[in-house]
Amino acid sequence: MNIAVEIEHGADIAEGVDIEGIARYVLAQEGQSETTEVSITLTTDEEVHRLNREFRGIDRPTDVLSFECDGFDDDFDEGGAYEDAGVPDDEPFLLGDIIIASDVARAQTEQFGTTPQQELYVLLVHGLLHLCGWDHVHSDEEAEEMEAREREMLAGFGLPGIR
Repeated sequence: MNIAVEIEHGADIAEGVDIEGIARYVLAQEGQSETTEVSITLTTDEEVHRLNREFRGIDRPTDVLSFECDGFDDDFDEGGAYEDAGVPDDEPFLLGDIIIASDVARAQTEQFGTTPQQELYVLLVHGLLHLCGWDHVHSDEEAEEMEAREREMLAGFGLPGIR
């Protein structure tokens, strides 16, 4: 797997966080191939606000955005993993990009009782699950299932009890 990480803003909250490790873990647990590529960027609230407005029509910052690249056209099985993307095993599959607003993440620590590093782990898992087909906007049941999967991923990576 190719995990590209760029830290434009928020290096302090990324310190000690195994960004590549959690990404590889989540993607493997979600059945993604070894040729999967993902980019992860930590940036300013202003940049996330701009992207949120431009691509989602929502004129405010948010904590994490996920942008699917090659995509699977929602052909996911029940657990969120894709069964056959039709991509040869040796060709790169550009799953997508995750953009995290480091200051929003930092601000959420008070609300959720987390450290900045724990919050970053939560947002990484959340964004990766979106790229793997999970969603939470259509129903409370979807939201509960996605939150349970997030907790499962965090615990499986050795970070139980976050959120």
